[in-house]
Amino acid sequence: MDAGKKSFLWLIAVFVAPILLGSMLFFNLEKLGFEKGAVNYGILIQPAFPVQVHDLKQGDKPAARENTLAKKWTMLYIQPSDCDKACLARLQLIKRVRLLMNEQMRRVRTVLVANKAVSELVSANENPDLVLTHVDMALSAFLKQYPKLDKTPVYLLDPLGNLMMYYPQENPDIKKMIKDLLKLLKYSHLG
Repeated sequence: MDAGKKSFLWLIAVFVAPILLGSMLFFNLEKLGFEKGAVNYGILIQPAFPVQVHDLKQGDKPAARENTLAKKWTMLYIQPSDCDKACLARLQLIKRVRLLMNEQMRRVRTVLVANKAVSELVSANENPDLVLTHVDMALSAFLKQYPKLDKTPVYLLDPLGNLMMYYPQENPDIKKMIKDLLKLLKYSHLG
């Protein structure tokens, strides 16, 4: 074999071998004992699905989807009973997450869904950017769309109104939530 063919074969080996080796490793990680880790902190809902407003109300009127669940990234908190310390802590959490988004803050909305008495008790003065809504907790078709209601998670909806992620942790890590949101906002031009 002449020198030209040898150098051509070496050139192919140098460029093709890493691609083949990387592909083989990637597709066989679990067989080799490695686990594929998630890059998001929240639990991803696959596939994301559009949330319907159903019986959700804002004040005495039916809630408009574009004012509550669409047009912006939405952090939704559902409080099924009276607003105790845990409820107030969750409200402060979603408020801080939104505020710590800095210049991206205008793309994020916070929404509370509770019974009418709780939504009237939560101070609009202390939570000026919180959208207050209510449903009849016992009969609500709206609530049946959400997983893990018993854990009172914070839900994340995209600007199209699709439920896509939730945070069921008792004390969610605010930095990791912000990291998730910033990643989503970086790659999405919606909202």
